Amino acid sequence: MSSAVCTLFEGDYHHGLAGLVNSLHRHGYRGNLWAGYRGALPPWVCDMKGKDGDQAFEAAEGLTIRFLKVETQRHFTNYKPEFMNHLRLNHAKDLGMMFYFDPDIVLKTKWKFIEQWAGCGVALCEDVNSPMHSTHPIRMRWSRFCASHGFTVARVLDVYVNGGFVGVSQGDWEFVETWKRLLDLMESEASGLSKLGISDRSHLFHKPDQDALNIAAMFSHRPVSIVGREGMDFIPGGYLLSHALGTCKPWRKSFVREALRGYPPTMADHSFMQHTASPINLFTPAVRCLKQLDLQIGCAIGRFYSRQ
Repeated sequence: MSSAVCTLFEGDYHHGLAGLVNSLHRHGYRGNLWAGYRGALPPWVCDMKGKDGDQAFEAAEGLTIRFLKVETQRHFTNYKPEFMNHLRLNHAKDLGMMFYFDPDIVLKTKWKFIEQWAGCGVALCEDVNSPMHSTHPIRMRWSRFCASHGFTVARVLDVYVNGGFVGVSQGDWEFVETWKRLLDLMESEASGLSKLGISDRSHLFHKPDQDALNIAAMFSHRPVSIVGREGMDFIPGGYLLSHALGTCKPWRKSFVREALRGYPPTMADHSFMQHTASPINLFTPAVRCLKQLDLQIGCAIGRFYSRQ
């Protein structure tokens, strides 16, 4: 069964894209990675091949990044299901499965397992802020909102999933369409989708893309397969994905400085640093050496001092 991976990035998130690509290659993924972007292409791109807006970069034998320039007023996080739908209709019509990854995630397990996971239902990971009880007032308000737009409940959920990863088979594509439809409905309720979200969680749609994903999990009649918070390294014991949360991403971070503030290197920091050299080389040998030393000293400090 053929599969494709997609992501959306801009600015210095090209570092995260490289880490994602390197981790996919190491764990056996071969195929296309469709990368929607705004602004400039990554500085590590070379030997571009492509036409008609399809810019292809062979990152390694059997793994090709296909860059697509995206024109949208929406924040990229609120554009995910629309991008997936665009790919399916225009570039990847015959795919068996499609997987969306945020560009601050790296893969930790064999690619074959990821495909097996999506074969069990729409593949989703529990969020760091999970759970959200089935009787939570926000979830109850979601139900009223959706009922007013003709949706019927498919399942009762107590978990809240993260919007950084979704794996879907062709037979479950209705889930992506439901996710997209919900985001479209939210646009007026959330005063547009050009921002990441609304700071106040009491708002019905605090993080539109992620809330819409969670609502889709409640109202789509396609099966879902949800792993716990360990699935993205939010708690120890994970072996699937590692997701770098917050604005201080691993490629921006001074590990020593953060450790002195009481925040030692995270599992996501370690995972990213393991995937900076091959097949895409992000750093010169000298810079990589300094980054690794920074990481090691940050870990040493963290053994004695931590707010976490």
